[in-house]
This record gives sequence, C-alpha cells and structure tokens, in this order.
Amino acid sequence: MTGLHVLLLVSLLTSGLVRGRRVCGKEAIRVLQNVTKLLGDATDGILYTPEDITVCMAENLNCFHTELRVIQWEHREHTESLSLLIRHLSQLEKLRTCKTDQQCHPCEGHREQPTPQFLSKLLEQLQWDCWVQGSNMHSCPSWPG
Repeated sequence: MTGLHVLLLVSLLTSGLVRGRRVCGKEAIRVLQNVTKLLGDATDGILYTPEDITVCMAENLNCFHTELRVIQWEHREHTESLSLLIRHLSQLEKLRTCKTDQQCHPCEGHREQPTPQFLSKLLEQLQWDCWVQGSNMHSCPSWPG
C-alpha cells in the first residue's frame, strides 16, 4: 500500500464511512447552533416541524432539509451557514434508512411552528440521531427511559 492509500484509508476511517452507518450529526449540531445564533429570535417564518423525532428519522430529516431551504430563501444574508447545514443534513439523510411500522406523515402533514421552535426541534432530532448511532442496540432503538 502506498502512502497515499494509507492516508485515504485513515481519512475514511475517521470520517465514519468505512466504520458503517454510525455517522452522527455532531458537526451538523455545531453548524445548527451557529445558524440559531445568526437568526436570533427571527419569528418571520412558519415551518412544518416534525413532532415525534423517534420515528420516521429519514422522513423527518428530509422535512427539516426542505424547510431549511425556506429559511435560506428568507434569510439570504446567512446563505453560507445555511448551505453548510443543508449539506450536513443531506449526508445524514443518505445514511438513515431506518424503516418503521408507523405511518410517516408527509412534511406538509406536520404542524407549522415558528422558526425558533423549528430549529429547536431540529436540534432535538440531531441529538436523537447521535444517540441512536452511538447506541449498541439495533439500528432503530427506542428512546432511553
């Protein structure tokens, strides 16, 4: 193996791509916290917000992703930070294929919430996702408690 191959392998291992699907949104959480600070108490948007973050993970992430595009449109001054967050969510969406027996709502089937509550629920979703990915249980465990 050449030095370049070793470097590539180490990079893949540390990024979580070779270790399987145990990639969580820690970086997305950091970016989300930055976006939340940038937006402050912006309440100009009403966004579809998934309520039960313990089921329909892929669908929830897709809904959050879609609604973040709305925020990006409304707050063009923060396009760079929002684009970074959207990219992180896109990566997570590709990895989350957890199937559920529950009926998943389309994004438009969720209640609309002001931007701060939407961002708070997205943070909760990302934290839940990290807990799921960090647990030693099967890929779709129940919330601890």
